[in-house]
Amino acid sequence: MKVAFLGNSQFAVSTAWGLCQSETATEIVFVADGVSSKNRFVPSKEGAPESLRDLIESNALSASDTTLTFSDASESLSGADVIILLPSTGRSGFRSPQASKTTGIAIVKRLVTEIQQYAPDATVLVAISPANFIAAWMHQALGGGKIIGLGNGAATAHLTAEIAKRAEVSVKDVSALTIGSDAETYPLPQYCRVNGIPIAQLIPDADIESLCETVSQRYTNNTQSEYTLISHILQVVSAIALDKKRVMSVGTHIAAGETSVYLNVPAQIGRNGVEAIVPLELDDDQREQFKKLVIQSAEDQSP
Repeated sequence: MKVAFLGNSQFAVSTAWGLCQSETATEIVFVADGVSSKNRFVPSKEGAPESLRDLIESNALSASDTTLTFSDASESLSGADVIILLPSTGRSGFRSPQASKTTGIAIVKRLVTEIQQYAPDATVLVAISPANFIAAWMHQALGGGKIIGLGNGAATAHLTAEIAKRAEVSVKDVSALTIGSDAETYPLPQYCRVNGIPIAQLIPDADIESLCETVSQRYTNNTQSEYTLISHILQVVSAIALDKKRVMSVGTHIAAGETSVYLNVPAQIGRNGVEAIVPLELDDDQREQFKKLVIQSAEDQSP
């Protein structure tokens, strides 16, 4: 499988290291931004930053057969199975929601034509915040396509870690689920389990309620940290490469009548990207929350 990186070089190098060690990808290409030299990956292989040269050497030392190439030509996207859009180099630690949207669109606008021309069948992973807004914009610009937003990993990770801590169990046994938009996150405690056991049997109701409130309040217009984002990317790419049919909460295109939005919902991920949306049984309050998410996201993501 061929994976192409567009965006922040350090994010790309760290993520590529993970792909090389697992040998999930047979080929990785770092594609330079040909529009702005300030954010270029590399002008040539010889001019690669030290971190990229180190990746090549460490890849050889660990006996990984993954091929690494560097290019400033859009044609190098040809044949890519997965394209990963990462934040620009030197992004600031805080941006207002509107500034994030403006910056994100500016980054991807110049890439849409190249993707459409050279890799129209690739699955595009949007790791630029706000992920669902950007994914929806790309879906409209491309007239469809296999586009997945990666903006929900931090909330799910935090919920998983907190359940393990409060239930005093191994995090390996915890499965957690959140849904939401770029602006709102809602944990679904009825779908959270510890090795199949509902958390209601292990954690007092009051603690579950406070945990859900904490997660919802913390992950509002939140930008994921580097390691959480990298871990999320690796999980999704692995699911695609190995056709795992994994169920994860990711930014997914939802269409009902004339309404078309991207929301973080549980989806089955395999070789063709999102292959199915998993239906949920929600209580009355959660159902109202979901309706509000759809309405708010439809307004926010409208062209």
